[in-house]
Amino acid sequence: MIKIIFFDIDGTLVKLKSTIISNKVAYALNEVQKQGVKLFIATGRPIYMLPKFENVSFDGYLTFNGGYCYDKNQVLYSNPMDKDDVQILLSNARDMHVPVVLAGIDTMGYDYPEETLLEYFRIGSQFIGPLDDYEGFSKGDIFQMMCAIPQEKEKELLKDVTKIQCTRWWDKACDIIPTIGGKEHGIHAILKAYGYTKEEAMAFGDGGNDKTMLEAVGCGIAMGNAKDEVKEIADYITDSVEEDGIYTALVKMGMVKPL
Repeated sequence: MIKIIFFDIDGTLVKLKSTIISNKVAYALNEVQKQGVKLFIATGRPIYMLPKFENVSFDGYLTFNGGYCYDKNQVLYSNPMDKDDVQILLSNARDMHVPVVLAGIDTMGYDYPEETLLEYFRIGSQFIGPLDDYEGFSKGDIFQMMCAIPQEKEKELLKDVTKIQCTRWWDKACDIIPTIGGKEHGIHAILKAYGYTKEEAMAFGDGGNDKTMLEAVGCGIAMGNAKDEVKEIADYITDSVEEDGIYTALVKMGMVKPL
């Protein structure tokens, strides 16, 4: 029996550049929630960039690609980045002449703007600005960084760091997180906190940073619009986000009655 479901946002819960959950998907989520199933957002976004959904109330959130997880009552997991590696990576970025977004627990921002980096955030209907004290901010707890580089440039960006990795859902930019990080680590911590087994968990995703999440649960579901690499490891492939794939899957699995 499924007791908890994790949902990526962009391309899974909602269409890209949208913050609206369709009526069919909202119906399905509310129906399984009435059965006692917990609903968790699982996203690369920070807390303060989470969209507000009027038709669904989630039980908890896995943010920063698993770096900070919480429910309505408590913090379930917190994993900031290694401070020394943050400084090394920022030095590498300066040598490469690329800006880096720093995301802390309360705010985020860049050292200087760059169009591809700003587009990365506009895709998810997010808008950011510069940090007043970028250097000082970089020495605090950083949960995630973002950089607009293609995958072939990641090795140069990660030169001499040992506890940081790149993950991505877009080919033009990456999220930078702890090596012992990723949505799967957040899921493991949440399941442990609630006393749930892997087999009692389900997850929906579409991007490259969702692969480990789908593998961390008993039933990993790829959206019809998911990357091929995500579909290859999924237990089930549903319809696309445009076709209300979450609703389709929950109906086919007998968890929700069709409308």
